[in-house]
Amino acid sequence: MHHDLISFGGCNGATPDPIRNVAEEVAHYPATPGHPCLSGLEIVPMGRHDEGLADGLIVRRSSPLSPFVGGWHAHDFHQVTLFLSSPGHVEWHFSEGRAYSGRPAAGDLVLTPAIVPTLVRWDRPFEAVSVRFSTGLVDRVASQAGLDAARLRPAAMRHDPFAGEVTRKLADEAESGRVGPSLLAESLGTALAVHLLRAYADEGPQMPPRPNGLPNDDLRRVTDHIEGQLDGDLSLGRLAAVAGLSPYHFARLFRVATGTTPHQYVIRRRVERARELLRGGCDIALAAARVGFSGQSHLHHHVRRLLGVTPGELARRPQADGRPR
Repeated sequence: MHHDLISFGGCNGATPDPIRNVAEEVAHYPATPGHPCLSGLEIVPMGRHDEGLADGLIVRRSSPLSPFVGGWHAHDFHQVTLFLSSPGHVEWHFSEGRAYSGRPAAGDLVLTPAIVPTLVRWDRPFEAVSVRFSTGLVDRVASQAGLDAARLRPAAMRHDPFAGEVTRKLADEAESGRVGPSLLAESLGTALAVHLLRAYADEGPQMPPRPNGLPNDDLRRVTDHIEGQLDGDLSLGRLAAVAGLSPYHFARLFRVATGTTPHQYVIRRRVERARELLRGGCDIALAAARVGFSGQSHLHHHVRRLLGVTPGELARRPQADGRPR
């Protein structure tokens, strides 16, 4: 198994693994008070092309990684990462002014475009699949589709059923044992690249200013409260009180910080916890009560909507089903 889902180094004195310095490629990212070492940024290389499923396409499944706080780094490739298990609380900071903080669920994805300085931390081991696209491949696909690869922007904690399904199929193809380039992988990779260029590109010549979201300490206090009170009162008013804000301001800042509403976040966490309980043999009615759903029908509705299976299917086939789509 590979351990390079997110490579890092340079700013904190850590030894690069393996990293080459191509600072001239990112000279337009000068050092700033918030990004003190971008002028000496380390760049993570894509890897050997003979590892690829197709020209400019590499897929890797990562084994569990330890909790980590990394330094600023960037990739010389575009990368989509699909979480197969939750990494706990994660924070991403990108040099373009975008920041994300929250608890991604299995099935969520992260998009990191090439040569975008990134800082990331997570607090528990997890598994993921990463798809790496060379800049040449994405530029070629963009040109053929009449799109602009330069508009591709970072995104995190996105629930994207199409991208998630294609990423899983590419992982299956990579693990099939076939030797040499794969026509199926080439087709899937092209389809995924077009989708990303359409769905994750900005719509103007400049990125609009990003409003400040909920501060990290406040966000962590709220998400920790949610984790400990999934069977209790997690109303907007209650969560706003934990953050010390009015419900209106809390909802707005929470969405900026996480990309989702407080209600949607709570539902996702309740479904994820119910999945764990059901896979562990818990009774469906008891699982519904323990995660705060009003009854089995309420649990069934949200599990079916988010995971694509029923609670009964999760309980009967705990190792085969229940991956968010």
